[in-house]
Amino acid sequence: MVGVGGDPFDVETLRVDPASPKLRPKAARPQKKWRRHFIMFPWTWIDQLKATDRPTTYRLALLLVYEHWRIKGRPIVLSNVVVEREGISSKSKWNALRELEDMGLVVIERQPRKAPRITLLGLGAHEYDRSQ
Repeated sequence: MVGVGGDPFDVETLRVDPASPKLRPKAARPQKKWRRHFIMFPWTWIDQLKATDRPTTYRLALLLVYEHWRIKGRPIVLSNVVVEREGISSKSKWNALRELEDMGLVVIERQPRKAPRITLLGLGAHEYDRSQ
């Protein structure tokens, strides 16, 4: 756009309106927190979990299998903070753990006033080895 006298550097043609929406800074997008995308879940566990009426038991089983893979087969220390992040209360956690134990899917090491240590049965650490 050329100014009145044909001068491309005319101050009026270069003036910018400070209220223009083009000049407003864009709102910072909240960074997406990394989220787990999938897990490998054993069919033997699915067959066992068909007997449960509690959705919490299934959700806890999914969490345990994921954690088992993540820590390469070591026993899982299952704190209330971890399960509450997944929307499971501490009471529901214990009910689900008892049910998983009764099904023969986990072994629970209980210690007074400490988070339980969970060992998953029927899964080997080699099944989830990331280096393969």
